[in-house]
Amino acid sequence: MDLGLFRRPPFVTAVLGATAVFVAVNVTFLLNTFYLRHTRGWTPLAAGAATLPMALGATLCAPGEPGPGHERVADPPRPPADRHRVRLRQRPLTNTAVSGLPPSRAGVAGAITSTARQFGAAVGIAGAGGLVAGAGPADLAAEIRPGWLLVWACGLFLLATARTAGPGPAGPLDVRKV
Repeated sequence: MDLGLFRRPPFVTAVLGATAVFVAVNVTFLLNTFYLRHTRGWTPLAAGAATLPMALGATLCAPGEPGPGHERVADPPRPPADRHRVRLRQRPLTNTAVSGLPPSRAGVAGAITSTARQFGAAVGIAGAGGLVAGAGPADLAAEIRPGWLLVWACGLFLLATARTAGPGPAGPLDVRKV
């Protein structure tokens, strides 16, 4: 792993952002499900159905394709007929991580960002699980409050970094320029 990547503020911002997003998402889903199941007494099917709109909202609000002629190094190849179909993925963070890097380093930067997402998911699940471990149904609502504060903190961090961070000096890597 190229530790020199961590000297680039856009890369560090993208890695921390990826971690924060997945901490918040996983804490939200886990705590909400625990609350509905154990405090409200909902069945697994009812709790799942109640959280489904959050998952659908996240899918619908995910960034789509940038449009024809704007392929990036971080994007997987796709057939030409697929240009106008919306694809839902976490590309802005990856594109920020690889912006301004030579193609030889972009793959490593994208992989580290992807690993940060998985790390954030694991931390979010472990943190939320730790909050609810041993909490009875009557105490669960009070016990999960720190988890909701963590979700807010992740959101505020993402808002602050989004306002201050921009693409690297060269902008996102464009395949046509490589």
